[in-house]
Amino acid sequence: MAGSITSTGLGSGLDIENLVSQLVTAEGRPTRQRLDRNEAELQARISAYGALKGAFSSFQTSLNSLTSVSGFQSKSASSSDKEVATVTSSNAAAAGSYDLEVFELAKAQRLVSDPAAGADFTALDEVVGTGSLSFSFGTVGYDDNTDSVTGFTQDPDKAVRTVDITDGSLTGIRDAVNAADIGVKASIVFDGTNYRLGFAAEDTGAANAMQISVSDDDGNATDAAGLSRLNFNETTNFMVQNQAAQDASATLNGVAISSASNTLDEAVEGLSFNLLAAGTTSVTVESDPGAITKNVEAFVKGYNQLSSTMKQLSAYDPETGRAGILNGDASLRGLESRLNRVLGTPLEGADSNYQILAQIGITRNARDGSLELDKGELEAAIQDNPEAVTGLFAAFGQAADAQVGYLGASEDTRPGDYAVDITQLATRGQLSGAQAANLTITAGSNDTLNMKVDGISASITLAAGTYTAAELAAQIQSRLNGSQDFQDNDVAVQVSESGGVLSLTSERYGSASRVEVTGGNAATGLFGATPASTDGLDVAGTIGGVAATGSGRTLTGSGDAAGLKLEITGGSTGDRGTVNFTRGFADQLNTLVTGLLDDDNGMFDPLTESLRERLSRIEDERQDLTRRLENLEERYRAEFNAMDRILGQLQGTSDFLTRQLETIPVIGQNNRNR
Repeated sequence: MAGSITSTGLGSGLDIENLVSQLVTAEGRPTRQRLDRNEAELQARISAYGALKGAFSSFQTSLNSLTSVSGFQSKSASSSDKEVATVTSSNAAAAGSYDLEVFELAKAQRLVSDPAAGADFTALDEVVGTGSLSFSFGTVGYDDNTDSVTGFTQDPDKAVRTVDITDGSLTGIRDAVNAADIGVKASIVFDGTNYRLGFAAEDTGAANAMQISVSDDDGNATDAAGLSRLNFNETTNFMVQNQAAQDASATLNGVAISSASNTLDEAVEGLSFNLLAAGTTSVTVESDPGAITKNVEAFVKGYNQLSSTMKQLSAYDPETGRAGILNGDASLRGLESRLNRVLGTPLEGADSNYQILAQIGITRNARDGSLELDKGELEAAIQDNPEAVTGLFAAFGQAADAQVGYLGASEDTRPGDYAVDITQLATRGQLSGAQAANLTITAGSNDTLNMKVDGISASITLAAGTYTAAELAAQIQSRLNGSQDFQDNDVAVQVSESGGVLSLTSERYGSASRVEVTGGNAATGLFGATPASTDGLDVAGTIGGVAATGSGRTLTGSGDAAGLKLEITGGSTGDRGTVNFTRGFADQLNTLVTGLLDDDNGMFDPLTESLRERLSRIEDERQDLTRRLENLEERYRAEFNAMDRILGQLQGTSDFLTRQLETIPVIGQNNRNR
């Protein structure tokens, strides 16, 4: 101990330090052993709760695909001729069949230098010229017979891209264009006589062609020399178009489709067609019960793994007397009870044939309580009544009216049947002209229009020309919907005409839907001085006899139906039938597990925090024990040192007496000698 005066037992011959150490160790041993046992048990319980929390988290993962309706809407799509087109589907796809005929594939424009026009290059390092190449993108008119550009319409949404050419060799030009990353790829091909420089647009589609204008450092940008030999425009053209930009052309169920890309993502909701060759193919979209079965299998496996973890932690072996660390734990027993209560209670408000999991082939093993799945019975149930199977697992609403759609619910929504009554259908904001539109647009005179739709402003410039009313409506709609402001904010309008009078209708429903003319030199000629504007209205009505909140076409319930969201897509006002809402087993279990795992109000974090606080108190006890034993050690050492000193003194007295006694016989002998 720091500052202590120790003794080696010189007076007594005892090893005082060792003796004191053994006594202090013996004194502290029972308390240390108790603290060690308690600490080990607490650490084991913390680990056990951690393992249990992890098991519940893994179980929740197995529930994710079953808690919402979308998990039961898996679709599979197939093409009868995969050499013509392949198809992929999402859950949004509707079951059905489609006849697809592909006439032409979308192609990207390709240009190549023309030896006949002076571009007779014989070496890769041959100098062509320096200056700059300006690439414009849009629609090109081209005469294959004369190899001449007959027209060009610039795409206003694509900027002109200029590439500076400082290394004027063939390879230098190729590398400069490729490094600029402008949507054009340059290459060099040797045709057996000449090296030919080619440019290929990266984007397919007729409106993604390019024209090239040259600024030549030799001072002449139009002759057949220097960099000018790469011109491709209406004024000067020395390159050859060996592949025209082209849209894909097809019909789907007889409806003509044109696309700049060979991927058709918008033709049918939820389907993506990848066009590969001209020809015909049949596409079939159907529900994918196999995906649902896999999700249910994952749920059964996840539950059994959770159940196994709980059993291991609470097990007791009567033969060995060994028990799991959470054997007899009240919290664990409570969890088991809550899980069993959810799985053992028939669903409220559900079809009597689909109220318990056993009705679709999920039963309990009588021996160990695990779940067992009869795949055949499950697949038959999915085939027979997919909506009812969905309701057994997910939070699910089913409306009697085809134009009343279930969107979702909240934790507060109670299962049951709710009557739906509509007093106001949602409408869209609209603006109608006060007079027939001026059909002649003149650049700089009456070609600009400023609009605000759903609170978002956009300014457009119309192409000059004389239109029919239908053509002008299409031009305005295309320009507005193509504006960056509208696209960035997911705003769109429909433009129509009747008797030459233009009408604009927002694609959004509800009170936030509004169409306004805010300016532009074409405004009065298109719509008159006082166009009529009508704001949209939100849907209104009741769910379960209680007033609901409308937003656009969405009606949200209150009371027992709190959080129940319905979409009213059409129909009439008045009684719209009922909506049946159920909370399936996966939804109930997910709600239970979410609550258990919650960081603030869950079960596991408070339990482990309580155990950690007890560990902290054990550490405090250890420190108290250390201080007490240090004091005891100091006292023992002082007492033994005092004893050692006394023994030393007694030994000294003993030695003195011994010496004195040794002299007594000598004294007697001396007396006799006298």
